[in-house]
Amino acid sequence: MNQVKRMELIEQINGLGGIDWDQPLPVVSLEDFFAGNDDLGSIGCNLNEHPGLARFYSTLKSVRDRFEVQDVLVQISEVDPDDSSMWPFSERIYILTAAHPEQVAPWLATLQPSEVTSGWSNGRPSSVPDEHPDHAVVAAWWD
Repeated sequence: MNQVKRMELIEQINGLGGIDWDQPLPVVSLEDFFAGNDDLGSIGCNLNEHPGLARFYSTLKSVRDRFEVQDVLVQISEVDPDDSSMWPFSERIYILTAAHPEQVAPWLATLQPSEVTSGWSNGRPSSVPDEHPDHAVVAAWWD
């Protein structure tokens, strides 16, 4: 694990307001979440057969590269700054897209999300750019 990247990510999360379940949880880019991350427990930790972080990253980048997708963001739901072996934890990603959840779900099939739904789980984070007029938010969640 790259400790410098981990601490940079934690500083970024804190700059976005940190983890406050009474507020929208912070979101970061794919690059910020995956660069230097080798902690399988950071996303998809309850999967029986974890596809690996490289597969998560490459799959989510390929989704972001689709013409009907504006961006893919990683929601941060837990940070333990005192445990240097733990990367910030995510259980949800957001896709800003013109596609509907039932269209997005097959794009993520190899990552085995528990559900793919519409909308923000805890409100729209202020750091998120406005969606294109024909786009909405699709969320993928791992239990």
